[in-house]
Amino acid sequence: MSVTPVGRGLARPLLALVTAIVLVDYGAAHYSSVHAHRLLLGALLVGPSALLVITRVWQWRSHKIHVTSQRIVIEGGAVRHYLHSIEFMDVLATRVEQRVGERLSRRGELFVETLAGSMYVGRVRHPAALARLIDRERARRAHDLAVQGTEFNFEAVAPPGFYEPPAPTEWRSRSLSNRYRE
Repeated sequence: MSVTPVGRGLARPLLALVTAIVLVDYGAAHYSSVHAHRLLLGALLVGPSALLVITRVWQWRSHKIHVTSQRIVIEGGAVRHYLHSIEFMDVLATRVEQRVGERLSRRGELFVETLAGSMYVGRVRHPAALARLIDRERARRAHDLAVQGTEFNFEAVAPPGFYEPPAPTEWRSRSLSNRYRE
């Protein structure tokens, strides 16, 4: 299963982009000097906001969280691609952090606790459901690793150079035991 985290920081640049477009169009409709330099004002006011929105959308869409049957894979990066993988054997617990507003919008931040420390997975929609999925896959993986009905016997191996007397043969042990009986 793959999840795309919640877009962060898109609302304000998008609002600035829409505002800049509306201002340039309003000014061009009401003032002749703005209408004469419409393209230049559009490039100066709309360009930076558009560039910021495009880069943030690109960054947001390039970030993915994959939950497989053996691990959690976090990948992303628009220019520098990164890939983090966490084996389910290393996961101790999952933790969800949500504020009141995030609970109402069903969003929150998901953390995975490992022996090395806490790892930030991402800000996702329905974080409790993703945490339950990770815990279920982790429990299934732990159950599959348990070997049932197998005996493990220890066989001691003598180190090199260690003298081990030969095992008594059956005829010799019978003859010794018969001697003492008589």
